[in-house]
Amino acid sequence: LCSPIAGGVGTHMGKKTKRLRADDGPAPRAATGVTKRVKKSGASTEIARKKSRAGAATDVAPNSGAQKTRAVPPPPIYRRLHAVADPEDGGSQPEDATSPATSSYLTPASAEYTACLAQSYVGFHVDEPAIFSMDMHRDVTGALEALLAAGNFHYDVLAAGKSVNPTFVQRTLVGNEGMTYHYQRLRIFAHPWGDEETPVDSPLRVVRRLNEALRARSRKLLRDSPDPRVGVEVTGSCDFNVTLINFMEPAHRCTAVPLKEESQYGMGNASVSWHADSSLQDMSTVAVYHQTEGGAGSADNSWRVALKTLDGVTPALTVPLRSHRTYYMLRDFNAHHHHAVLTGDTSRFSSTHRVAVVARDTFQYIKGRCEAALALLPVLKAAGVEGVEGAAGAHRRKGKGSRAATGEPLARTIQRVGEVHREVEFQWIRMFWLQGTRHAASHGGYWKPRVEELTQAWDAMELGYRWALAALRTGAQTGSVEVRAYDVTLYLLGEIAEARAEHAKRCTSPAYILVPEDCRPVDAPLFEEKAPLPYDLRPVIAALEGWRARAVRVQGRR
Repeated sequence: LCSPIAGGVGTHMGKKTKRLRADDGPAPRAATGVTKRVKKSGASTEIARKKSRAGAATDVAPNSGAQKTRAVPPPPIYRRLHAVADPEDGGSQPEDATSPATSSYLTPASAEYTACLAQSYVGFHVDEPAIFSMDMHRDVTGALEALLAAGNFHYDVLAAGKSVNPTFVQRTLVGNEGMTYHYQRLRIFAHPWGDEETPVDSPLRVVRRLNEALRARSRKLLRDSPDPRVGVEVTGSCDFNVTLINFMEPAHRCTAVPLKEESQYGMGNASVSWHADSSLQDMSTVAVYHQTEGGAGSADNSWRVALKTLDGVTPALTVPLRSHRTYYMLRDFNAHHHHAVLTGDTSRFSSTHRVAVVARDTFQYIKGRCEAALALLPVLKAAGVEGVEGAAGAHRRKGKGSRAATGEPLARTIQRVGEVHREVEFQWIRMFWLQGTRHAASHGGYWKPRVEELTQAWDAMELGYRWALAALRTGAQTGSVEVRAYDVTLYLLGEIAEARAEHAKRCTSPAYILVPEDCRPVDAPLFEEKAPLPYDLRPVIAALEGWRARAVRVQGRR
């Protein structure tokens, strides 16, 4: 990979280059009229209403929400055959009672457990330890313990709505090279389990062997247990590309982040609350390898997975798990059910193998986005130094047939660079450092140098903004720049300013007091005195609003 600075600005990303500095004076500032948000009037209002026209990326990854589900009906509702005792008055409820508080839940000791599981929990399957060899179990045990001893597990601090909370369990992500996984406004980065830098004897390669075994087993289960609801030709993928590995402790050891009780059914402490897995490919299977203290020979089955449907009628289930059992959620199970993990009496590992979305969640994706944006920087430089006529010449110099050779308006070029700048800052650089120095050190082999690479690309885009602002400042005097270029830039900078404020607020959440100091946010990327733009963009925005007003007046006199 080449340096991003080669005779000006190059089109490739580089790993280690000096922090860019602006050599043409300080960023524009204004003494008055500073506001947090851009005023939404005229064309600015239109841009704010239609984000696609301004091209601003969102803070929440596009693939992180509810998974897209095929139009497949849920499994049939199961109605209790017997009345259920009401804990409030000692009486009973009719067999069609729908309240979770009165319908209680079923365990394997319940007479209706097997029938309910078969009818309403289609796609849930449990394998006994014997499905894999004892050598495999021993190797996996050693690998998980080695990853824990190396400090690869840590609490994730998640954001949902206005609340910021740490997970009750410690986690690490392992997967294909360059993979990440985005959930609840946090991007976690996968330790590669098979790239050229992973040693032959690495525990990560053992996790990959487990993944391959679970893929083969899942394919067999899908083949041997067709589901009439979805049709024999529809199976969904089981080509697992990541595993989110959890380390859980019994309640009396959870002093850093105390557990909470499962409140809906009164099932006891929950290490993982009710949820459906997100950021998964449609109809894909999830496989969970479960291991507790004592190994396969232990009789301990105190850890349980809880299941519930979304119909409000079918009773919930609890499934006890002995060590080295594996359970599967096949096809669309995750779309029609929620699950939780109920705390046991020993420590527990669970390796949850998933088919994560990849459209916008890999290093290869964001690297390509950055290189496309860097290729446009010569156009912005020409506009800033020579004016819009220079930008047109820069477009032509890109070569016939290239995307940049079309002579697109300056507004569109600023928009395209701005989209990537915001995405790489808030979805990648800040997400990486949000998780602390321990996280960065554990990813020193693969991710840390690549995040440095992304930071250099972001730095170059900051300079691109500086050139764009120079063009807009000149255009305010000459009227040579379209008003839309001002509106797009105002919108993008306003979104960045707001996102930085939100990120700073998140970093100061009391939730981080509960996690170790080396798991708390690091302030990055840094802003030096001679950086192309300041961290606080409000003065820049205020100056830009003044330039826009002047440009409108100049163009109106023509």
